[in-house]
Amino acid sequence: MKLSTASTIASWVPVALRCLKDFGLDEPQALSRAGIDPGKLLQSGARYNVQETHRLMDLVNEVLEVPIAGIELAKYTDAHSFGALGFAMLASPTLHDALLRLKRFAPIASSVVRFDVIQHDSLAEIRIEEGVSAQATSRATFDFCLAIMTGFLRLKRGRDASPVQVHICGKISSVQQAHYQSYYTCPVLADMNSHSLFFKSYILSKSVRPSAAGQADPNAIESLKASVQQWQTQDATNWLIQRITESLPDGEPNLRDLASQLNMSARTLQRRLKQDGIFFKDILDQVRMRLSTIYLQQNYSVTETAYLLGFADASSYTRAHRRWFNRSPSENP
Repeated sequence: MKLSTASTIASWVPVALRCLKDFGLDEPQALSRAGIDPGKLLQSGARYNVQETHRLMDLVNEVLEVPIAGIELAKYTDAHSFGALGFAMLASPTLHDALLRLKRFAPIASSVVRFDVIQHDSLAEIRIEEGVSAQATSRATFDFCLAIMTGFLRLKRGRDASPVQVHICGKISSVQQAHYQSYYTCPVLADMNSHSLFFKSYILSKSVRPSAAGQADPNAIESLKASVQQWQTQDATNWLIQRITESLPDGEPNLRDLASQLNMSARTLQRRLKQDGIFFKDILDQVRMRLSTIYLQQNYSVTETAYLLGFADASSYTRAHRRWFNRSPSENP
């Protein structure tokens, strides 16, 4: 059984094309080299799958010849780049509201990555991780996401909304370190467990003036909800992956409850999945298997991981882990 892949809205592609053109690669060449179907650019609600998204980002990384391609690419984005989500975030009265909308609706823009907002005493963290149905996501993609989030925060609250610390997975060169420092103007720590922005919590609740872009679309939230409904209907599998991921810490989700959120019966949802050769229990199992690896790599204990994955107890999780990897979670490399 193969799950449908993660995807990104087509309106993101022109961002990369404009950037590549400025660096000497015209649109037809870029589309051809990345294997991108140009026809989708003219289709309302079209999306590119994770393989196409990765190929385009790899091309950006190759052509730009700059220390951090993701930061350079972020300079070409605006509210239009992310559809209704961009406008809804810009129209938010506080950063807290904007980040809640981001966390809830980000899969509408892209399910290649996922966003989480975590509170740490006086600091708030925006953590960006690989989407559950994505794989082999490049650092350039994470750099791009970190940079556009930083740009958004500065746009809404000015320089006091700049991060106070940035975490990067993996090692970075001294040249990259200098460029990171120049852009973020704060300590940038490499070889960390996540790609994250940390900023002062108090700015979340302060009122911000909605931007002109957000005010230009007073129906941004309604438009966003409509996009959610369209995405849920067209790609029920990826929507289920996202909802299962969010629901697992509260216990194992059931198909009936999830189907009701799509305004359909469990039987109808089962039939739709079956048409693609997919079964709910397999989706649940694969989400748990992928998240298990992530949580153990982040040094969560076996018991903590069991409950984060919605298992009733650690022994149930251990049995599942042996079935997935032929070893216990305590033996995880």
